[in-house]
Amino acid sequence: MENKTENKANEFIKGEVLKMERNSFVVRIIVAAVGYAGITFWLNAIRATAPLWFVWVLIIVQFALYFSIFIAGYRRTVVCGFNKNISFFILVALAVLGRVNDWELVIIPLTVIALLIVSARAKNVSDTGKTLLPEHSNKDN
Repeated sequence: MENKTENKANEFIKGEVLKMERNSFVVRIIVAAVGYAGITFWLNAIRATAPLWFVWVLIIVQFALYFSIFIAGYRRTVVCGFNKNISFFILVALAVLGRVNDWELVIIPLTVIALLIVSARAKNVSDTGKTLLPEHSNKDN
């Protein structure tokens, strides 16, 4: 009886850790995507009139946000159990294709949606999240 209760408690904790990791990923990817869109629109609006140094600062921030979308996606796909090499290749290909003409208008939303779906279906806990699980704390004793 006690073992069954302990298993339920462990499953509950694992579910909460999964939910926490999923929510953290959702916030990271949405903030990066919205930040990228905001900086892009702002940059397009002020590019002709703003000082050159300020435009370059915004371009650097824009690139950092752009690549953070794909870096966060890569890290999450690895946690979800996808092959590291295949995930890396696909996300690098998408990042490069997104820089062609205006393809980022299609690539970024589709990538974010696909990553959110993959993340929602994930049942794996990251290495960092495993430290929060009861099984991990019992192994240390």
